[in-house]
Amino acid sequence: MHSFLKYTYSSSLLLLISFNLYAEVSPNKQREDSINNQIIEYLFDADIIKLSSSLEDNYNLVMNKNDSSQYSVLLLHGRGLYPTEPNVMEPLRTSFIDQEISTFSLQLPVLEKGKSYYDYKNIFKYSDERITSAINFIQSHELIIIAHSCGAHMLFSWINNNNIQNISGLILIGAGAVDVDQVMLDKLDYNIINIPILNIYGENDHGSVKNHSMLFGKEIKRKNDISSKNIEIRNSGHNYLDQGDSLVNIVNSWLKSL
Repeated sequence: MHSFLKYTYSSSLLLLISFNLYAEVSPNKQREDSINNQIIEYLFDADIIKLSSSLEDNYNLVMNKNDSSQYSVLLLHGRGLYPTEPNVMEPLRTSFIDQEISTFSLQLPVLEKGKSYYDYKNIFKYSDERITSAINFIQSHELIIIAHSCGAHMLFSWINNNNIQNISGLILIGAGAVDVDQVMLDKLDYNIINIPILNIYGENDHGSVKNHSMLFGKEIKRKNDISSKNIEIRNSGHNYLDQGDSLVNIVNSWLKSL
């Protein structure tokens, strides 16, 4: 009897998780509109481009284009944030602007506050379309994509569903972050990705992020991939508070090594 009850409970829990993962969910446009209004009010050093996809209209791409730039950078922010968030995206964006590198920072879809990785998994089809539309707009044959936290999950989803032939390199920051008792579902097969990857994580980052960094490190070592790097930022947590300079220096140094 106890075994039957345990089996029934486990089966019900799996069904509930499956239902939640594949439920029809749409991005929270009201919250995104609020974010957009704040960006427009305070952003003076970039152009804001409105993009559309087959699923939705009018989401922002913050653009700093330089015709002499040898390559372009696409930035993908973390969960529930925005293209100019101050800890990760903005230090990188302004650094690239100073170097006259064409830089594009995409507004990814958001949900209401308090939602988990599994909740965001339900809107990855929207982020897939947004990333595709941004790449089509940028039209660069030398594109570096930099993704932080949930932005990395969304990037993984996009890579698993699209051709990455025009991507020259990936920079993952705090990749692998999931909530307690959740597991990462959109993984990358690093064995079949033949472009340089920089993986950055904080010394005090989430356990799931450090687990991802360990697996990534083993994979690039196994492949003898000397172009890809796995770098820890000392005294840093997941949001890289007050670590903008360290982040920028590591990213710039790696890009110059390519």
